[in-house]
Amino acid sequence: MAAASAAALICDTGALLDYLVASAPDHRLFRDALLRARTRYVPGLVLAEMDYFLRHERRAMNAFVRDLARGAFTYAPPGLDQLRRAMEVDDRYADLGLGLVDASIVVLAEDLGIRRLATRDVRHFGAVRLRDGAAFELVVVPTSPDPS
Repeated sequence: MAAASAAALICDTGALLDYLVASAPDHRLFRDALLRARTRYVPGLVLAEMDYFLRHERRAMNAFVRDLARGAFTYAPPGLDQLRRAMEVDDRYADLGLGLVDASIVVLAEDLGIRRLATRDVRHFGAVRLRDGAAFELVVVPTSPDPS
């Protein structure tokens, strides 16, 4: 029996890399979580970051872009207003060293009203609060979270 479809979620770089790479430490956990989601959003800056990490794995990157093109994921590039707001979020969490990519994920979540997030970055996204004060719902607890 197929797993029931879960609500939409936003994917960050680490989660997508684990989803793609069978030898990744939490491949099965992220793959299952992403496949259960009704809609999987890929923030535009995350796609660029993925390309950087997969620069020696072009077959994996090409396969992912094909999946994106066929609608398996929903591409969500930031507009200029979102980038400006992301820099404000980055400033608000300066002590975390959040950065533009992670801050753009926060802004996208606020704009879409989505709290569900696939990430290995428990440190950053466990500390951040959305505009309404809500925390992210992390859909996977990684066995070895990113130390970022």
